Amino acid sequence: MSQQSTDRLSAVRQFVAAENLDRLVGRLHQENAACRGDWTLDGGGLVRLLQGMPVESRVRLLVRLSGALEEKAVHAPLECRGLAALNVLLAQGLSAEELAPWREPLLAEAAGRMAVWEGWRLTALLEADHQAGRALPAAVVATARRSALIATVPAELSSFVGEFAGPPVNPGEPWADRVLADLAEVRDAAAWRRLIEHAVTVTGAKPTVKWLRAGQSLLDEVGPDRLAGFAAGWFPLAGQPRRDAVVSFHRAGPALYDADPYNWCALQGLSALLGLTPARPESSRALGSLAEAALFPVRGLGPRSPLTATAAVRALGALGGPDARDELERLAGVLAYKSTLKAIAAALADWEGRAGEPGE
Repeated sequence: MSQQSTDRLSAVRQFVAAENLDRLVGRLHQENAACRGDWTLDGGGLVRLLQGMPVESRVRLLVRLSGALEEKAVHAPLECRGLAALNVLLAQGLSAEELAPWREPLLAEAAGRMAVWEGWRLTALLEADHQAGRALPAAVVATARRSALIATVPAELSSFVGEFAGPPVNPGEPWADRVLADLAEVRDAAAWRRLIEHAVTVTGAKPTVKWLRAGQSLLDEVGPDRLAGFAAGWFPLAGQPRRDAVVSFHRAGPALYDADPYNWCALQGLSALLGLTPARPESSRALGSLAEAALFPVRGLGPRSPLTATAAVRALGALGGPDARDELERLAGVLAYKSTLKAIAAALADWEGRAGEPGE
């Protein structure tokens, strides 16, 4: 260890011994900037010193450093990664009970929001819990999933949230709660989970051939008719407000009608998969109701999920049959969103083209 590192470690040791938390926190911020977030440059001596503090003092330090991440995210975002890493190092080896003054407020805050605007504290929590093998409440997993999709958060958040076994869809929206209740009653819940996990990976309103091929295989596992039966109960609930009014990410107040971005990705994918099933009147009605719910105007945001509306329209076109055509014509008369109307017109034009082909 260099003389400079020894002197710096000596200064930190003095603040630790004096239990001077204010000076210690300030010094660690300086050290973080100096080492650019790499806490191994001194051979790990500083981290070992901090980890050797009495548990209560160590957790108080963790709470202070974690709280500072909010301000750093605004004024010095480049310093956040190193401070978040130090949070995780301080939490190592401590139980959930010992970490309660740090963990519990973060868990409560995350569970009560649609998404977090500053994701470093949540990322550190997820990494620490993952290392310790701890499970997270479903509501916290849901917030982490949503934050990874719509907020400016660390890339690590997406990877860590994928390590936790959350429910196939986020609870809170009535349609999603119905999914979770229905799947709790089936024997092949694992196959349904695989299908929904695939649905969430859809990109855009028009899935690729590769995605559809993989989806068809998963659909065959659960049975196309069963998906049609479930979707007839799930999709009409998509327009209902949330049962747990988490704080909106976009404005003050509860997110009663804000679309959960993770769940509505699932709805896009499930729509496309429903388009692969045999035509049934209830499937057409379910897709039509989903398209309308997706275009419901949310204050300050506009339509809930235009991509989901277009996905539902495309699925109607793929579904075929007179009921799907009737539903497309009905939607053309009640919807006003231009891109959705364009998709409806394209689906109807394709229908006319196929009707004019020999043998049709």
